[in-house]
Parts: sequence; C-alpha cells; structure tokens
Amino acid sequence: MSERTSADEAKDLDKFTKFLALKSAQIIVQSRLGEKVRTQCKPFSYSNKDWFYLAIDDLPDVLEKAKSAMCQAAPRTSPLPLCVEISLRTVEGDTMVLETWCVAVNPEVRDTSVRVAYTVYNRMGILLKSLVSVTRVTPAYKLSRRQCPDSYVMSYRIYVGEPQYHLLGDGYNQARVGQLGTPGGTIHLTCYFRTKMAISPQPSKDNSIMLKSDHFRPDFSPKHDRNSFSDDNMSSRNEKIKVGAFVDPVPMREMTISDSDEDIPFACLLKQCSVVKKRPPTPPRPPTPPKPPTPPVKEDSDNGNVSPHSSSHDDFITKTTFAGSNANIELGVFYRQCQSAPQLEGFSTEPTLAEQVGDLTEQLEQFEVSLKEYDNVITELCATDNNN
Repeated sequence: MSERTSADEAKDLDKFTKFLALKSAQIIVQSRLGEKVRTQCKPFSYSNKDWFYLAIDDLPDVLEKAKSAMCQAAPRTSPLPLCVEISLRTVEGDTMVLETWCVAVNPEVRDTSVRVAYTVYNRMGILLKSLVSVTRVTPAYKLSRRQCPDSYVMSYRIYVGEPQYHLLGDGYNQARVGQLGTPGGTIHLTCYFRTKMAISPQPSKDNSIMLKSDHFRPDFSPKHDRNSFSDDNMSSRNEKIKVGAFVDPVPMREMTISDSDEDIPFACLLKQCSVVKKRPPTPPRPPTPPKPPTPPVKEDSDNGNVSPHSSSHDDFITKTTFAGSNANIELGVFYRQCQSAPQLEGFSTEPTLAEQVGDLTEQLEQFEVSLKEYDNVITELCATDNNN
C-alpha cells in the first residue's frame, strides 16, 4: 500500500475485494442453473445484506465452497485469483469443461488517486452488473437452459490458483469482463470459454476384462474349431446325398470331400467335372433315313386362312395368327404414315374475309327477323321467375 492509504482503507479494500470474489462466484453459478433469475428492485435499500447494491441471494453450497477455497489458500498465498470452472457431464459419464471464470489482482498496477469507501465500492457494483450481462452471452448459457437429467447436467468447481486452460481444448476464446484500478492493485475479471463442443470419449479407470483360464488356449480358438472335425461330422458326410434333376449319376465315393480339399471351395465339383470329361465318347448313331417331302401348305377355301405345318427346323419364335410374313415392312410403313400425317380439311379450306363478312350480315338479318321470338322467350322467363 502507498503512504496515502491508511490502515482502515486497506482493511476495507481487502474486505470489498473478498466480497467481490464471493459475489462473482454466486453470479456465475446461478447463471448456469438453467433458470431465469427474477429479482425485485430495492431503490432505498441501504442494509448490509445487499452488497454493492445488488439483490443477489447467496446459495449456501456455493458460498461454503468459495469460502473454503479462499481460506485454504489464504495462509500460504493470496486468496486470489479465484477461479470458477463450469463443466458439462453427460448421462454416460463423459465430462467436458466449458468455461473458466477468473477474478485476479495485479498488485504491480495501482491507482492511489481513488477513494476506497465510495469510488472503488461503486465501481465494484458496476463490474458485477457487467458480469451478470456477460454470463448470459457465452455459449454455456444456452447449454445450461437446455440441460435435463436425461441428457446432461451442468456442474461447477471453485478453486484458487491459475486457470487451467488446457481443459478447454484447442482454440478457446478469452473475454475480458472488466478491470478496476484500486490502491492495492488492478482487479481483472476474465472469462475463458471453449469453442469446440465435441466430447471426446474418456476411458474409464477400470478397463480390466474378465478372462477365463482357457481364454488363450489354441484348441479353443475359432480357427481350430473350424479345422477340427469329429466323427459325427464325417458320418454326416457319408450319408446318402440327394441328386438333383438332370444330373449324371456318379458313385458316392467320388462325391466325398478329402481333408486336403477343405481350403478350396467347391473342390468336389471341380473333380466331378474332370471325371465327366474322362468318360469314353458315345458311339455314333446310325444315319437316319431321309424323311418324305413335306406336303404343301393347304389353304382353307372358306376363309382363306393358311395353316402352316411346323417342323424341327422352324424358328423358336412364336408366329402370331393372321400375321403376314412381311411384318418388318408393315411396321416401317406404319411409322412413316405416322410421321407424315395428312392435313386436316378445316385448315386447308379457310374462308376469305368477304365470305366471313357476308356470313355476319346474314346472321344479323336472321336475328332481326326472329327478334319477336326472342322477346317472347324473355317474357316467359320473367313471368316464370315472378310466379316462383
């Protein structure tokens, strides 16, 4: 302290700084509860309960942990910097630190021109009001409003010491809430928050697995079981095999699978093909006698239909009844006719302008002649409407 600062002012400054840190912890933790805080205005409240003219109710658990952290560090070092760490914990047990708030004092930079009782105290209240606003604009605030026991919850940790930046991951951001010059040093209020929200799975402490005594024995491995065959399996192979239709009969001894062929898929079928190839060729058949000439196609005299007689050399494509032999030519003719469609007669003979005017004159004369009939129809319609 400088010479101008008295002992009473130094005592008051330490007291104000301590309550500033405690109120900061309350504001930060209460903003992460997931509920909107509503306070009543107290314009004429000068009681000792409302520090820095802020109606902020203290949570007992937060107050106890903050005081405990400051008391444990006070005998050794200064009770500042005080850090409040906000983390996210999922249902699966994964944790991720979202942000760290730090209240620190730099004793090297001092402002001895300000008064502690009024100026510093009022500025501390303004700094806390700024903290209330900044806690609602970081990404962790939106996550805290969506927390529920089924997905994730927010937790906090209060400690005294340097902020642990490595827990925030790569690319974390820093936001300075404000600073306040006092005769004892400059008070800094800073927030460090995470930007990458991906949770990396953390291995549990107990990763031991239960092992059986025969877990690593080779005779119990799946490969050994695949290569070892029992008598039951061999007997099932020697049973009678059902032969499918259109299959050449082969002795059963040729269909058995030897031990050397187990690694080759369908080895028995390959051997079967070789056996079939080794069979002696079939003796040639005697030549068939020439067939008599096919009788000519008869035409029905009644309807003129042709009844073709099929032979073994006919094409396998079914021929449609009543169809001629030049189907491709007819298809081409039909396609060309569709492309060159005849023009409609209505567009070919269009009336001239004189004819159209003459038709209009005749229609008007006819309407004038039938004018009396039109008047009678309208009179009848009006009379019908009046009667209804």
